[in-house]
Amino acid sequence: MARPSLQAKMRLGLWVFAALMFLEIIEYVVGLGLKRGAWLILAPLAVVAAWPIVYYFMHIRQLWRREEE
Repeated sequence: MARPSLQAKMRLGLWVFAALMFLEIIEYVVGLGLKRGAWLILAPLAVVAAWPIVYYFMHIRQLWRREEE
């Protein structure tokens, strides 16, 4: 299996970063706009935003891979 190039990794990292910024803007707008019941929307958004952080930046996917020799 071919390893992705550094440029491909950087591009993916930037896309993930952009997606996280988009989610944070949505959370901010929802937090400002709703006074009651905002947590019903903010909690799922926080989970959705946490997954790319854990998966791409904390490399949790490597826990289930075989070690390369």
